[in-house]
Amino acid sequence: MEAKRPTCVITLYDEETQTISYHHVAQSAVAAAIGKSASFDVPLADFGHKVDDEFARKLGVMILLILAGRSPSLKSQLAITTSTSGDSEPPTT
Repeated sequence: MEAKRPTCVITLYDEETQTISYHHVAQSAVAAAIGKSASFDVPLADFGHKVDDEFARKLGVMILLILAGRSPSLKSQLAITTSTSGDSEPPTT
């Protein structure tokens, strides 16, 4: 079986339409941009190599916070908690 080409998912927020979109693209198509960008690495070892619901929640929150950091209109719509320790932390605003 032949290995598939490496791909990535690009997540965008459009202020005008207030839409979050995902694009599945070949890494080679965006290699130059990847080389010039900041990396937010999430080692699976930190999660016991377990990609479960909690991992997915944390990854999703991280992506939304990154997008909201550049978009005041998205940031004002966030109503998520960033702590799972049982503390009653208010939603991110």
